[in-house]
Amino acid sequence: MNFEQEIVKLQETAVIMAELQKMQAQHLVVHERNIAEHNRQITEHNRQIAEHDRRMAHIDMRLAEITDKLDGLIGFMDGQFRRSQ
Repeated sequence: MNFEQEIVKLQETAVIMAELQKMQAQHLVVHERNIAEHNRQITEHNRQIAEHDRRMAHIDMRLAEITDKLDGLIGFMDGQFRRSQ
């Protein structure tokens, strides 16, 4: 058994392992950055949904008011025309 060759192989393996660990660490940094951006987008999306819901509630309230007034006006006008005849 040639110990020098084995030592060289182990050194090469150690270099390869160090390079793989470096690449993995870089990928983890990118992955963490992507997760942070994704979480930011989710937060913004949730804020926009809440704003949309708030606006829709206001629109629903205004439509109910308009419907009530229009129904009252229709009833009033219906009574006016019936009395005139």
